[in-house]
Amino acid sequence: MKTGNRSNALLVELLIVVLFFMLAATVLLQVFSGASDQGSQAGRGIHALNAAQNAAERLYAAGEPEACLREMGFAEDGGVWTRDDGEFILEAVTEQQERGAGIWHAQEVRVNVAGERLLTLPCSRYEEGQP
Repeated sequence: MKTGNRSNALLVELLIVVLFFMLAATVLLQVFSGASDQGSQAGRGIHALNAAQNAAERLYAAGEPEACLREMGFAEDGGVWTRDDGEFILEAVTEQQERGAGIWHAQEVRVNVAGERLLTLPCSRYEEGQP
């Protein structure tokens, strides 16, 4: 009778160990899944930031901002230039003001994700010459 009790105790102990490892595996799976989601979200944010920086730098160097925006694939809608990149929407606003002996070019590049503004990059320059 002693051998029967020992084998039952061994089976219970093995069952407890298996359940413990299953619970640990479930928790680790959830942790790794959450980390993967956060990593992909950060990757999308970096991609959006790079696209906005690229657009801002090209606008800063462009002699004609509207032609540059068209070349980059933006479409004008009510004074705001937009480009849908699937995961995010880039917006660009341009403004020119005559100041002193030149023209002040003020541009702003915005990134919207799911209807929420993620970031705004201003880029302005002064062009000397006759207004």
